[in-house]
Amino acid sequence: MILLHLDFLSALLYAAVFLFLIFHAGMLQWFWASIVLWLGISVLGAKLMPGIWGMTHAAPLFIPHFYLTLGSIFFFIGHWRRKADGNGWQADPEHPLLGLFAVSNVSMTLAFAGVCVLAHYWFSGTVQVFVFAALLKLYALKPVYWFVLQFVLMVLAYVHRCGIDRQPPSTFGGSQLRLGVLAAALMQVSVLVLLLSEIGR
Repeated sequence: MILLHLDFLSALLYAAVFLFLIFHAGMLQWFWASIVLWLGISVLGAKLMPGIWGMTHAAPLFIPHFYLTLGSIFFFIGHWRRKADGNGWQADPEHPLLGLFAVSNVSMTLAFAGVCVLAHYWFSGTVQVFVFAALLKLYALKPVYWFVLQFVLMVLAYVHRCGIDRQPPSTFGGSQLRLGVLAAALMQVSVLVLLLSEIGR
């Protein structure tokens, strides 16, 4: 029960902190898109799963990363540009943390989709059921794992750009983005193995 509270509270904290930063930065399209997505999915879920899902239930609040990732399309439309030299991309330099957040969200989501596809082709039968149950746990049932991995990915991106490349954290190279997706996939597989090892305990 305590762990359930930890996941729920971490999801609320994650949503509150980043929605506040997005609103404070004046990126209102990203902010409102995320809120509308939450409301829409809550209402739709209430119709499909009455008594389990809805605006008055906690379940929709466990996936703020889903709403914020989809809503970040407005960040990439308005605050993401190809660099003048064609060597990489430039995010909003006034809000480098939000640039790291948006990029890490997309990297984590792409990596997760890739891991799901590989799991579908590599496993079958009962094993596949357990693997996808663990993937669901990683993404939605125990989101604290997701938040920690995303934070680690953001730190790695910051250290790589500022500590190694000596460039502003709001700039991103193509190889850096590809390595980010790979790093996210490797971290997710590691957590997946951990979750699978817990089965039967």
